[in-house]
Amino acid sequence: MEFVSVTYGLFLLSVLGIYWSLSQQWLRLWTLLIASLVFYASLQVQYVPLLFVVIFINYRLGLAIGENTSMGEYSLDPQISNGEWQFQYADWNRRRLKLLWLGISLNVLLLAAFKYLPVIWGFIFPQPATAAHSIVGPLGISFFTFECIAYLIDVYRGAPATEQFLRFATYKFFFAKLISGPITRYHSFSAQLQASRLLTPDTVAEALWLIARGAFKKRILADHLGIFVDICFGNLQRAGSIDLWLGIFAYGLQLYLDFSGYVDIARGSALLFGLVLPENFRSPYFSTSIADFWRRWHITLGDWLRNYLYFPLGGSRRGLARTCINLLIVMAIAGIWHGTALGYLIWGIYHGLALAVHRLTEDYTQRFPAIKNFWHNPLGVAFAWLITQIMV
Repeated sequence: MEFVSVTYGLFLLSVLGIYWSLSQQWLRLWTLLIASLVFYASLQVQYVPLLFVVIFINYRLGLAIGENTSMGEYSLDPQISNGEWQFQYADWNRRRLKLLWLGISLNVLLLAAFKYLPVIWGFIFPQPATAAHSIVGPLGISFFTFECIAYLIDVYRGAPATEQFLRFATYKFFFAKLISGPITRYHSFSAQLQASRLLTPDTVAEALWLIARGAFKKRILADHLGIFVDICFGNLQRAGSIDLWLGIFAYGLQLYLDFSGYVDIARGSALLFGLVLPENFRSPYFSTSIADFWRRWHITLGDWLRNYLYFPLGGSRRGLARTCINLLIVMAIAGIWHGTALGYLIWGIYHGLALAVHRLTEDYTQRFPAIKNFWHNPLGVAFAWLITQIMV
């Protein structure tokens, strides 16, 4: 069931009719969960049991980590000595950290098993006869695992663990965001489910506009650009340098329109249920620096990398050199997350180097007002935009 199809339109209308005809929240949750299972089963029914098991494991791990967010009887016992309290506190923190690492490891292993193990296996054993070569992983597994990791880390940091498996499963399986995001945090999503926001004419109009815009981006613009890209790269012997450059730019634009179109439809669909999914793109090709580009491109992935990887590595708190190394590490992982081919890793390292160079030049520019002023005048802005487009 594709987003841009009559089947999806009928499916969405049917679910909306049932959802808004119900007044009890638990019935609405069941409606969303069952509808999401039907949606995913129409694509890959074989992976529904596995994803349910993974959801349950993360749910239980969240409870286990959340149960230990206070010292319990030790914090209330006036007889306990200060030294013993500190010992119990350290032991309590170690247990929580072990549970967190267990959860992170399980989710990373799940992602690696489906996304990277077949590639590694194929590299070691290039014979195409083995079953490992033909493994097709669960759709949306990258978004799925990143959301699970984010939930466990949030609970470890003090956010409340949910005790409602139905609510957690609905969040994880929600059909609008399951396949290609945007990456959504549990607690903000759950709060919206709890609030049961009513639809207004303005909300419906915005939702329909998002769906129409997304369908136009995907079917009219991205798909037609894809034909041009295929022609350019399918006839390399005849293509000139101008054709190849146009093909490269068209390919980047095709990716953006295809992905952002999908997210627009996802956000519009969710909005019809009173749920606001985070924005994922903000006109990235109007960026005037590589850093600005990553603040506008795949915003929820950037937020995830920043909050759960870049900051834990030290962020920009440990000097300029360490900041550049952290940027390189984060973007290399972002490249691996995007795809299994070597080109994705190279792409990630390239963007990491570009961000590091930008950070170094930005630090240098701050010392010279004349250079700083140049980048703020129209000519400097146009030049910065051109450099950025060539880089990305």
